[in-house]
Amino acid sequence: MRESRARDSILQGGVPIRDAGFAGGGSGVARTEQNGCGFVKPLLLSMVVVAASISCGETEDHAEWRVGCARVSITPEEPVVLLGYGDRTQPFEHVAQDIHAKALAFEDGRGRRAVIVTADLVGFQAAVVTESVSDRIRKETGLERTQLLFNASHSHTGPLVSLDPWSEANAIAHAPLSPDDRRKTIAYTRALQDRLVAVVRDAVSKLEPAQLAWGRGSVPFPMNRRLPRDGRIAMADNPQGRTDRSVPVLSAQTPAGGHIAFLFGCACHNTTLTGADNVISGDYAGFAQVYLEERFPGAQAMFMSGCGADANPSPRGSMPLAERHGRTLGEEVARIAEGPLEEVRGDLGTAYETVELPLQDLPKSEIQERAELPSAEAVTARQMLRVLEAGEPLPTEYPAPLVAWHFGRAFTLIALPGEPVAEYVDLIEATLPNQQLWIAGYSNDCFGYLPTEQVVGEGGHENIGVTLWLWGRDLRRHVGFFAPSVEQTIVGAAARMARRQEP
Repeated sequence: MRESRARDSILQGGVPIRDAGFAGGGSGVARTEQNGCGFVKPLLLSMVVVAASISCGETEDHAEWRVGCARVSITPEEPVVLLGYGDRTQPFEHVAQDIHAKALAFEDGRGRRAVIVTADLVGFQAAVVTESVSDRIRKETGLERTQLLFNASHSHTGPLVSLDPWSEANAIAHAPLSPDDRRKTIAYTRALQDRLVAVVRDAVSKLEPAQLAWGRGSVPFPMNRRLPRDGRIAMADNPQGRTDRSVPVLSAQTPAGGHIAFLFGCACHNTTLTGADNVISGDYAGFAQVYLEERFPGAQAMFMSGCGADANPSPRGSMPLAERHGRTLGEEVARIAEGPLEEVRGDLGTAYETVELPLQDLPKSEIQERAELPSAEAVTARQMLRVLEAGEPLPTEYPAPLVAWHFGRAFTLIALPGEPVAEYVDLIEATLPNQQLWIAGYSNDCFGYLPTEQVVGEGGHENIGVTLWLWGRDLRRHVGFFAPSVEQTIVGAAARMARRQEP
């Protein structure tokens, strides 16, 4: 079981919903897939504040777990602008594959609960989605922030999510926005918030006795994309580069052996499809989930993104390739699930902290130099200059959420924010040699890339730093390059939190 890692979340397979900006038919009630997860009714609620908190479980074994699953379509009802590529020129053309948000609720033998939420989106931004949604969930269910984990598949064929979209992001991450596009994006985002609250509430309401077990496999298609060339780092396949190809799997079964859910990961961008594919899709992660749900009728498949910031699928560039990679991943998850697994015994422990990540304090002259670089780093530098020209100070830190959950004596799930590169898996594992680890990325707040000290020194696309400003005009000051010490900050915090949860 050694060789920890995970990655890429997404969900697929289902009945669209027509209500509050989402596609589908019916009465305006959010209908979930008919896999035993029932119905989701959209709720109304309010806003949030992220606070550090912790809930530790004891180490005595308890045989009985309960789990509950739910899903809801988040396919847009009408064409909206997609996020992920700047070469698109208009809202999406058609729905190639429905997209979903899914929830898996856990309750241990002592009654402690936690919920994982996954979605076919580029990311969950704390300032746009997860803070307000978490507060609403707390008011509705009593679940605290430490009991919730949001993970996005990082599909580049999902909608832009923003409450204040603006033109400065045009040709950088999405197509140009007309006034009507802005209106549709805001309506979609508000409806998405409602759906996320509802799907968590629904999962918690469906808790049933279960047995948990986990294992790990691997897939061949993730490829490092940081290729040294002419003194810089180009975005191109690098077979010698570090890549996390592991596939962690958590299986939930009924006491009689029926499949309830599969939670699985892969550390690779969901970018088999390119900007030329202006369609709604879950990419390879969506196809993997469809494969599993067809192979195991009644089970819910959920995908968690891992530390795949510096990995692309290889080869890539077409829908058939996305389907092929998805089937490869789905078959590996099925192989693991049907083989010998390690039973998850013991109690659930959850920890959540907000950690201040250091940003570089650069003189204006150096920012101006970076603004001329022939790479995406220039985009960050130009936004920094706009902030300075407006007479506003640049931030020196970025507050980012980290999560560590232990599942009894079996494993610890560490969920990193942003887009972490694969090296973080090695660094954290080396710091925690006595723990079995599942290290996820793209969790709770996707503010941009999360580089290591080496990546900061080398530069390249994964060194563009905080790009939260792309998600709204009100977020325009959230920009900057991470300092080399960001690595020490992340690894130290993750290790501290994991040890606090160690049985």
